[in-house]
Amino acid sequence: MIKDRIVLLDALRGLGVLGILLCNAPDFAVPPVLAESASNWPHGTGPATLSVWVVTQWLFQRKFVTLFAMLFGVSIFLVGGERSDLERGAILRRRLLWMVVFGLLHGFAIWYGDVLLSYALAGFAVMLTRSWPARKLIRVGLAIWIIFSVLAIAGLSVAAFMPKTDAQQMLETAQELTKAKAAELQYGGSLVQSLVQNAKDRLAFLPGEPLIFALTSALMMIGLGAFKLGVLTGEASDRTYRRLLIWGGLASALIGALFVAQALLGLPRGLGMIAVGIQWALAPPTTLAYVALMVFATRSKVWSAIPKALAPVGRMAFSNYLAQSVIMTAIFYGGRGLGLHGKVDRPGLAAITVGIWIAQILWSRWWLDRFEMGPLEWVWRRLYRGPSPLRKPALATA
Repeated sequence: MIKDRIVLLDALRGLGVLGILLCNAPDFAVPPVLAESASNWPHGTGPATLSVWVVTQWLFQRKFVTLFAMLFGVSIFLVGGERSDLERGAILRRRLLWMVVFGLLHGFAIWYGDVLLSYALAGFAVMLTRSWPARKLIRVGLAIWIIFSVLAIAGLSVAAFMPKTDAQQMLETAQELTKAKAAELQYGGSLVQSLVQNAKDRLAFLPGEPLIFALTSALMMIGLGAFKLGVLTGEASDRTYRRLLIWGGLASALIGALFVAQALLGLPRGLGMIAVGIQWALAPPTTLAYVALMVFATRSKVWSAIPKALAPVGRMAFSNYLAQSVIMTAIFYGGRGLGLHGKVDRPGLAAITVGIWIAQILWSRWWLDRFEMGPLEWVWRRLYRGPSPLRKPALATA
């Protein structure tokens, strides 16, 4: 049972890191102002392009970064579990401080969409709550999530229905496209140009960190509470998982209907902004539906191959997450690889994503057959805990 629970947590982590890539792919391929846009997407709104956009927004967007945040909350509790509370706190603080360093390097030197910095900062707050009982963690986490989600939906609703003349809308769109074109030229230019533009876009995201900090902290608390209740370890009742699947399925159906309607109705701006707000607010229940599906898969003779394949990816999620950024920037940014920024449509991005999924599933299994942990996990662990063996004993003595 303990082994099954470890496989489940690792499989969920693997699902999270792979799912995030499909959502992030447009952010690597086009300037950030266009990444989630359908109406202003540089390759048009053909059926194949819109289909990939709808599926991504419906089944992937917000779900897997939410899952990743929930599981990071669990790690706040588990790190250094065999030591005293004082020692655990010291280890955890060093671990998070080094994650801040990794996050800053990743965000400014590789890709502006880094989440490591946000997770580390939220981790410093959530570590103060790790001894709370499960239901208190969930209540507080949900309260924070609901408050900020209501505020976000209210703000988006006001913006969506704010009266604008056709001339005003055309001017805003033209300004967006001009800004995007300038950024695209920089990303597709020299190595220095792409690095400078990436740093500019990273700086532009920093004012939003307080909101991300609050929402990420809420998700970490919800995740830790769910872990303590056995939901993330497969120990909850079948009835609990069926309920999560039903409620998450209903939330997902609503989100899917909104984005399908947006595509069919010609991408009206107001409906799109409301859909994004609801998508964000309903991220926790839709994410927990994926957790329920994974639990049922681990209990099935037929479907258990899926969590077994994903578990190695999750065991080296840190390495795989940063590897995705290196691979994608090598494909799309100028001065370091293919320089395809602005040249690949959504179906092509989906194909690239699937290729990286397959490579990381195979690579992770190959690596962990030979080594105790992922390469960056090993570096990180050495930094906050001291020397650790990397090669497996049988290979180290061969």
